[in-house]
Amino acid sequence: VLFDRLPEPIDLELDLGRRMLYWTDRGNPPRGNTVSRAALDAQPGGGPEVLVGDLMEAIGLSLDLKGGRMFFSDLGGSVYSARLDGTEKRALTLAQGNLTGVAYAGLR
Repeated sequence: VLFDRLPEPIDLELDLGRRMLYWTDRGNPPRGNTVSRAALDAQPGGGPEVLVGDLMEAIGLSLDLKGGRMFFSDLGGSVYSARLDGTEKRALTLAQGNLTGVAYAGLR
């Protein structure tokens, strides 16, 4: 067990090069409706880092490791992008109906 008492983790993505685990969490704030990450080699007492909050039932996550960005969606019908550290969050679409996932495909 890496962590317990997380509100409601849904989607998991791995960055094996940096040994980081990313996930969306649909549970109640402050740790829910978020995108979080944690080191796979986490030491006891080291916990997850909330990167992005204020989502409407966060669900769907995909990483663009080469570009250093993540894409995530919520059940409110929005798709967002942010840097892997959670900064520079921007909405790509808003309120498009229920979305249950997102995928990134690098085409170059």
